[in-house]
Amino acid sequence: MMTELQATQVKESGLPLFSVRLPFKAERVGESAFEGPLLAEWNALHERISPNMPFTSANWNALWWKHHRSDRLFKRDELCLIVVRDAQNALIAVAPMMSTWRPAIGPLRLHTLRFFGADPNVTELRGLVCEPENEVAAIEAVLKCLKHEYPHADWIEWGALRQENWRKAAGKLSEGSWSSNRETDGYHLELPATWEALRSSRSRNIKESIRRCYNSLKRDGLTPELRVIQSPEDTPAALATFFRLHAMRSLATNTITHADVFRKENERAFICEYARVQARRGELRIFQLLISGNVVASRIGFQNGDQIYLYYSGYDPSWSKYSVMTTLVVEAIKWSIEQRLAIVHLSTGSDVSKLRWGPVQTRYVALTEVRRGWRARLFFSIYQQAQGLLRRAEKVRLPSGTPRQEAT
Repeated sequence: MMTELQATQVKESGLPLFSVRLPFKAERVGESAFEGPLLAEWNALHERISPNMPFTSANWNALWWKHHRSDRLFKRDELCLIVVRDAQNALIAVAPMMSTWRPAIGPLRLHTLRFFGADPNVTELRGLVCEPENEVAAIEAVLKCLKHEYPHADWIEWGALRQENWRKAAGKLSEGSWSSNRETDGYHLELPATWEALRSSRSRNIKESIRRCYNSLKRDGLTPELRVIQSPEDTPAALATFFRLHAMRSLATNTITHADVFRKENERAFICEYARVQARRGELRIFQLLISGNVVASRIGFQNGDQIYLYYSGYDPSWSKYSVMTTLVVEAIKWSIEQRLAIVHLSTGSDVSKLRWGPVQTRYVALTEVRRGWRARLFFSIYQQAQGLLRRAEKVRLPSGTPRQEAT
C-alpha cells in the first residue's frame, strides 16, 4: 500500500494513482518456503506465464533442489531463493537460485550464483519465474538483493531471459561485465478447433511427412493406436517403459544422436517423483504409440490448464522406418485438439522435427555477469575453457560422423 507521503507526491504530480508503478522489492527466503504458503502463490504465478513450461513451477524447482543440490568436498550448493513483490505485496517473480562454492572449503574458493537447473538437459530452460512484462524490473530488484547478500560472488549466471528483454536487463548489470553466451529457442503451436484446420495450414513438407508415416504402416497391414497414461496408478509402469525407449533411442546409429538424459539414478528419481506429483494433480500425460499391442514410442507431456508441454521422448529403433516418433507427435496433437487445448509446446531446440511444423518461436538469451577484478575474470576464463573441453570430450564419445543434438 502507498504511504501518506507517496500519495501526496502522486497527487502533486497530477497523475492518477493507478498510473504510478512503485519499484519492486526483493528478499531472500529460506528453504521452509518450499513447504509454506509461498508454494500456492508461486504456482499461481507459474500458471499465468505463457507459453507455459514445467520448469517455472514451484513443484519442479522444489524437487530439483531436493534431488540435485551438491554438498561435497569439491562443491557445495547453498539455497538462494529470492522472491520479488510489488507495493501491494503481490508476488511478481521468483528467482530459484543457489550459491555454489568450489571447493567447499579453503582460501581459493570459486563462488558463483546461478539458477536451479544446472543438470545435463533435464531442465530445458532455467531462469527467473516471471511474466514477460515484469522481467526487466524484477531482475533489477533481484540484482540489488544479490549485491547485498553476496557482494563478493565471482559471477552470476542469469539463466534464460526473453530476447525482447535481455538488452534492457544487461543494462542493469552495473558491476563488472556481462556476456550473452548462449541462445535457446522454444517452439509452440497455437491450436485451431480441428485437426484438419491445423494440417491444412501447415507446409507441404510436413503434410507429406505425415502422409508417408501413416501410409507406410497401412501398406504393411499395421494400425497405430494412441494410449494416454494419466492416473497415478499407471504412472510407474509407463515411466519404466519411457526410460527403456529413451535409452534405446540414444543407442540408435542411423539417425541424429540423442543423449540418454535420464541415465543417472538421481535424474530418474527426480522425474519419477515430479511425474507422480503431477499425476496426483491431474496434469501428467504420458503418450504411448502402440502397434500390434506393443509400445513402440513414448513421450511425456505436462498439462497446465489449456496448454501442454511435450517433454522428452523415446522409441524402439527397429520401428524407425515407419517414423513412429512423427506419428506419435501427430497423435498427441490430435488428442490435444480433441481436449480443446489452446497450445502445444514442442519443447526447446531448433531441430527439424519442430521447425517443419511452422511453430511460433520464443528466443531466450543467457547472460552471465562477471565481477570486476582479475581474479573473477581469470576464474571465469578457466571455467569457460573447462566447459568447452567437456563438450568436446562428449562429442568424441559419440559415433563417428554423427552430430549431437539434445532435442526431445
